[in-house]
Amino acid sequence: MTGTAAGLRLVEHGYAALPAPVSLQATASGTWVDSGLQVTLPRAGVYQMDANVRGNIEVSGSSFNVWLQARLWDVAAGAVVPDSECIVQQFSLQQAAPADFGENGKASILIEYSVPGPRSIRLEASRTNFVGATTQAGIGSDTVAGRTTLRYRRVE
Repeated sequence: MTGTAAGLRLVEHGYAALPAPVSLQATASGTWVDSGLQVTLPRAGVYQMDANVRGNIEVSGSSFNVWLQARLWDVAAGAVVPDSECIVQQFSLQQAAPADFGENGKASILIEYSVPGPRSIRLEASRTNFVGATTQAGIGSDTVAGRTTLRYRRVE
């Protein structure tokens, strides 16, 4: 092998998967919940971050508008990672006869994030009952329907 150390580019990266599902049903509507999924950005720099978030939601009734949201949270800054908010899943229905609905959905978060030093970034989620209420809601992660994951790669 020929070359110099200046020609080497070391890429820092990390990956984590949510080890078990997280229920959002017991929390108040609109409350953000720490999912337990977290990565640590090792040093100052610009990072490409992505998350794949699998949600599950069930509703019953004739009128409802409910949704699940996710975001990345910078623990040290005590703030939302800019542009990381997304709706994972939403059900909205207005009809005369009651109905039961339930499904899994998945959303992605893709951002670049610049940090001044090491930072812990976690995935948070919330359930919102705008009209009606969920009967079950959560963030899923398993080998059958898919993992909820968080990943980063340092690019500068």
